[in-house]
Amino acid sequence: MKKIYISLAVSLLMCLPNMEAQPTDCVSDRYQAPIFNNIQRTNDITYGSAVNVSGATQSLELDFYAPAPADEYLAKRPLVVMFFGGSFLGGDKQYADMVAWCDSLSRYGYVCASVEYRLDNAFNFLFPDQAERAAYRAIQDGRAAIRFLLEDPNAFGFNIDRDHIYVGGNSAGAITAIHIAYADDSERPAATYAAPDQGCGDCSGNTYVQPFTIAGVIDLWGAIFDPQMIDAADNVPMVVVHSDDDTTVPYNTGPPFGVGLFPTVYGAIPMVAEMTALNICHQFYPYQGVGHSFYLSGNSMNGFWPAVFNHGQTFLYDKTLQFDSPVPAGALTACVGDTETYSVPANADSYFCWNVVNGTVISTNNEQITVQWNAAGTGQLELTEASCLDVIGTAQTIDIEVSACSCANVDLAIQHDGFPNQNSWDIVDANGAVVALGGPYGGPAYGNTAEIACLPDGCYTLNFYDSLGNGMCPFNSVAASSGIFITPGTLITPGSVVATLGSVVTPGLCGSYTLTDALGGTLASGGGAFSGTQVSTFCLSGGIAPLWHDDTEVAMKLHTQTTALKVYPNPAHHQLTVDYVLEISGTAQLRIIDMAGKTIQELPLSVNVDELQFDVSDLVPGMYFVQLMNGDELVTEKFVKQ
Repeated sequence: MKKIYISLAVSLLMCLPNMEAQPTDCVSDRYQAPIFNNIQRTNDITYGSAVNVSGATQSLELDFYAPAPADEYLAKRPLVVMFFGGSFLGGDKQYADMVAWCDSLSRYGYVCASVEYRLDNAFNFLFPDQAERAAYRAIQDGRAAIRFLLEDPNAFGFNIDRDHIYVGGNSAGAITAIHIAYADDSERPAATYAAPDQGCGDCSGNTYVQPFTIAGVIDLWGAIFDPQMIDAADNVPMVVVHSDDDTTVPYNTGPPFGVGLFPTVYGAIPMVAEMTALNICHQFYPYQGVGHSFYLSGNSMNGFWPAVFNHGQTFLYDKTLQFDSPVPAGALTACVGDTETYSVPANADSYFCWNVVNGTVISTNNEQITVQWNAAGTGQLELTEASCLDVIGTAQTIDIEVSACSCANVDLAIQHDGFPNQNSWDIVDANGAVVALGGPYGGPAYGNTAEIACLPDGCYTLNFYDSLGNGMCPFNSVAASSGIFITPGTLITPGSVVATLGSVVTPGLCGSYTLTDALGGTLASGGGAFSGTQVSTFCLSGGIAPLWHDDTEVAMKLHTQTTALKVYPNPAHHQLTVDYVLEISGTAQLRIIDMAGKTIQELPLSVNVDELQFDVSDLVPGMYFVQLMNGDELVTEKFVKQ
């Protein structure tokens, strides 16, 4: 075994400055450009031994190519295993195309092995079935080489990512690679069972136990013994390069070299047809009139090499490595100053990079980010995932509509019963967050309290609590006594005089409360006899309560009778029509608002148009408001999206 450093001049490639970057910055050209200048090649590594066609035990070797250790930054790398051509009779792991493939792929960030396998002799091929047995020896040796690379028994530091093992080859080497990827032991050619039985696919070369699957195949003018070996369950992607006039390995179907002594094999056309029928990812590059192994001139590369290498290299990246980053989950609308959290599913093998426009990052922990949105307009959140192999996923961007949401005062007037220290309350928004609260209260019994809260548009729940569990009446008893006794659930008019537990205690008044909007309209009211909690719900739009009617037309007149609004159909499925009357010109706007008070759509109105259509097919099913504002007039109508 010997170790050397090489720098080959290959016509496709230009050595670029070292551009590798750590995967934590979500920016990398690895696998897309030749970013590694220094390639370490280790020759003649023994991966096993096996009895050859002459009956002698043959040592089996491979050459291993990788970015130089000083330049490498990954703990695991994708592996490409290449097999040379030569009709299973000749060839070498250091053929020009094998060296070019492995050196070039290593510059792109892969590790690569060019593998020696047992060869037959021309005399044997005069006898039936010998060609199939020769191909099977190569398949066994190729599998042994992969097991060895995964085992790494001598601690060479191969560092293979077993989820990304690729095989490829030229001619006989392509036949070898295809069968490693697609054939299993139940599909062994019948000839391999003849004496001496060649055994299972993993029964030769070495005894390492390293199960593996193939992630992709580079087929350069190869073929398969039976297209039925291509199995949808395996779903191994393949790039196929072949010329229509190949007389060595058939482009379609037939024996190699057109010699009937050899078995029928199936080339590019039937293989591509089978993969198409099974919906297996593949790319086919058919050439016309350029023959067999057309990127080789003798043992050197010619003008076809750059294109053929590009077919293989881009296939590996585009079809087997590249992926879409996940789409962040979180609120798509927000008010100025709102703080929202966005996340993607946790993945210990990936690093996530976030980019925010019109927002300030409050915190991030890889899979999650918290953002405070800054100004009215459109904010953007971009996420890019970098895998543990330093593959950069396609970035995903979501738009956040940031509105200048304002709040309006609501007033809570409380008339206490004889025990104000038992009463408290809170207001909870549509997301379950407490946005206002008060109590318990001190001060004299039967006194009054005024509370003010400022709430944005949306829907809320007012919870009023009594710690004793008897509501806002001084006593709640079922015991026999004089007067009118209060039982749980009895409706008591706020402020009415009620009986006590008898003549010992002076009768008292029931308490009550009223919540009003900015215009004095009642949002919620209650009091009297209830148990521990009394619950009311209400909605605000533009700082006031929407009017709810059974018909589809509503006009809320603040000062005049000149503005009206109608929405239909209601419920709406795909399209919502909005009819409006706008007789007085001014600064008029129409908004669609969700139940959380967030603006979904907004546009100016014209007095010359009285009907608009909105596409609501993308809205989440639920209740929404349509709000028309014209000067000091405001009209609100609800609709339901189904």
